[in-house]
Amino acid sequence: MSVKVFLLTLLLIAVCCFTTYSFILQAAPKNYQYDIEDVDLELSFLPNELSRTESEYAYMFLEAESEWIGEQYENEFELHFFQSDGQEVSLHDINQLVGGQITDFDKVEKTKPYTTSFADSDSIYTLLVTRNTEKHTQTEEAIQGTLPVLCLVVLLGSIISAFFYSWYMTAPIKKVSKLSKKMADMDFSGFCSAGRTDEIGVLSDSLNTLSRKLEVALSELQEANQKLQADIDMERRLEKQRVEFFAAASHELKTPITIIKGQLQGMLYQVGRYKDRETYLAQSLEITDTLGKMVQELLTISRLDTPGYTCKKSNLNLSNFIIDRVTAFEDLFMQKDLTVEQSISPEIYILGDMQLLQKALDNLLGNAAAYSGAGNQVLIKLWKDTETTTLTIENTGAHIPDEAISKLFEPFYRVDQSRNRQTGGTGLGLYIVKTILDLHGAKIEIANTIQGVIVSIQF
Repeated sequence: MSVKVFLLTLLLIAVCCFTTYSFILQAAPKNYQYDIEDVDLELSFLPNELSRTESEYAYMFLEAESEWIGEQYENEFELHFFQSDGQEVSLHDINQLVGGQITDFDKVEKTKPYTTSFADSDSIYTLLVTRNTEKHTQTEEAIQGTLPVLCLVVLLGSIISAFFYSWYMTAPIKKVSKLSKKMADMDFSGFCSAGRTDEIGVLSDSLNTLSRKLEVALSELQEANQKLQADIDMERRLEKQRVEFFAAASHELKTPITIIKGQLQGMLYQVGRYKDRETYLAQSLEITDTLGKMVQELLTISRLDTPGYTCKKSNLNLSNFIIDRVTAFEDLFMQKDLTVEQSISPEIYILGDMQLLQKALDNLLGNAAAYSGAGNQVLIKLWKDTETTTLTIENTGAHIPDEAISKLFEPFYRVDQSRNRQTGGTGLGLYIVKTILDLHGAKIEIANTIQGVIVSIQF
């Protein structure tokens, strides 16, 4: 595009310059070196000379006079000789017509006409000196003399002017084109600084504004899309968890129900070992208690997972609350022959739902008692840093396989199925604990230590 604009501009400037030059040349004033009056005085003596000359020798006087006028006045004037009827005759032979008329010079600058005749003839002839219209004026000669230099100057000026004009016109257009290509490639980081107030400047400013608005709109759209995708992914995960949860719940409920049904049928029909009703009734009651716990925990989970559920938080003295719950479990720890050591910083407060936190803490203390062998310790610590409150419960003598730690908070997951049957565990306790702590914005971690297993909670 720059080349096209350059060539077109160069052509237009050159044409304009040469047109102006031609117009000046035509309109230049007709300035001559000599005046017609100068030759008029010289011509006034010629008729007398011709009247004393025979016609056959007239050409010598006419030719001599014409040459003298040409040399004297640098060909600015011409001598003409006419018959009485106005027909122009040749200066070399007065009997030969040249085809002109005296009236042809009416509009040409000329001397006054002089009549004359020859010594041997009565015919009347007219002498006339006119301005030589083919002779260039001084102005025309001066202008034409400067033509080569003028052509060079015009050419160089046209090239320079065309170059700067094409640059001035196409530079912002190139910037606009570059910016538009970036925008087409969804890159809105470019900026077009035209620095002009004309239509091109307005176009570049409008394009800059459009680019910024599109960048903001695209950024907002991407953020909204990412958020939507995250919500979709979260919904899918929750749906998958719900499906897996209900599938596991169905299985967990089905197993004890099947056992109870088999035992009751065996006792009803007094089949084999089931004749000992007392033993199997006790077992059925124990399984029923487990089912009751599971149903209660399922109801708790259902309530906590209800959309829009919020816990009722209040300013809770966590230090006193933990001490009270540990006191409530003293009998159980004594039955298990477990030693409890507490290191609780006083007057630590948090915002929390006391009923839910009690359920979570009771579950953790119950696990510590259930999975620690006799003679071991339960170490409970509570302290507060600058912004974080930390609670740890460590029970010695226990160990969890490393590959099982990441699954502990999954519903119905049990590290040891047989041991959970002995302790009456449902596999939902830690899942409920984590759900409650998530509602409080707290984090929980379980890890193996040198002495046993530690649960860390950060509020």
